[in-house]
Amino acid sequence: MERYTDDGSTPDLDLVEYVVITVPELSSTVGVAAALGDLVDSARIRILDLVGVVVGPDGRVTVVEPELVPGLARLREVQGEVGGLLSEDDLALASSALQPGTSALIVVVEDCWARLLSGAARDVGGRIVGGERIPRYRLEQAARAARGGAA
Repeated sequence: MERYTDDGSTPDLDLVEYVVITVPELSSTVGVAAALGDLVDSARIRILDLVGVVVGPDGRVTVVEPELVPGLARLREVQGEVGGLLSEDDLALASSALQPGTSALIVVVEDCWARLLSGAARDVGGRIVGGERIPRYRLEQAARAARGGAA
């Protein structure tokens, strides 16, 4: 049975995901950076990689390193190594959902809040093997259906 030791230096690889956060433009990321910083400070997440992307009107994706985005200054204080996990293919895949003329932050995080659950699963020979965001429109449809409205 694989054992994970929570020494704080190694991420639990069963708890790593990427999140795409759209913003009107990368210059408007101050509040998002503050929220990410608070999540790191409270040990709910660990940021493993972070990049900005800008999708031009022609659909061309430009990758912007976080140190070049003034709105992300708050995250320069974040502890640990950040970077190097996202490949060009990862960025292309994550950016494919973005509309032309939009920007986004792509963040790879360890969901530290789930370490207790991950450890409990490992203790009995299991693992956390997946998870997925449920699209907003599906939740709204389900809520309408539960209220007796059209799905």
